[in-house]
Amino acid sequence: MAYDFIYLLLLLTGVVVLVENRLSRIIFFLSAQGFLLIFPVLQTHEEDWKHAISLIVMVVLFKGILTPWVLNWTANKSKMNESTAPRFGYLATLLFMVLGLVLAVKITEGVSILSIPVHKIGLIYVILLVYVGILCFVVRRNWLALIAGFCVFENGIFVLTMVLDKGLPVGLEFGSFLDAILVIVSGGILQLSPHMHTKERKL
Repeated sequence: MAYDFIYLLLLLTGVVVLVENRLSRIIFFLSAQGFLLIFPVLQTHEEDWKHAISLIVMVVLFKGILTPWVLNWTANKSKMNESTAPRFGYLATLLFMVLGLVLAVKITEGVSILSIPVHKIGLIYVILLVYVGILCFVVRRNWLALIAGFCVFENGIFVLTMVLDKGLPVGLEFGSFLDAILVIVSGGILQLSPHMHTKERKL
């Protein structure tokens, strides 16, 4: 049950990334979410500490430190507006979240027959985390907020994969950290494209 609370915190940090109107706080909570991923790793690799430690190092480096740092660097260098808001407003975003909750409950109706190291409530939180990441693509218009939404989506897929498969080989798990590469490439594109800077300042 303690891990269910961790999954809830992962979801709540994702929701903050979705609805927060300040880029600095979006980046902060994305970093916090990266560090929270340590606990699902411990849960699903409790019998293989060598594997768990190597994966935790990658989680902290890529998701807790590198990705937020690159996003912050890009925002500062591009002189982006600090304030941003959901495209359709907060009420519509809340409605989308309620629909996602209903969908997650439907998906997990038969979870009791599965042999997985997570309670049904925890699995609902994880599925909602994936959904929140997808929702960012619908309701967000700021470039960095969109990238942060992608990171939330990828974090959700990372946790869901570990929960359902009880861990993957190190090589496959490393593929889950390619979002940091996407962030770096996206940051470079923002730096090299002046018309994006102008558009962002108008928003």
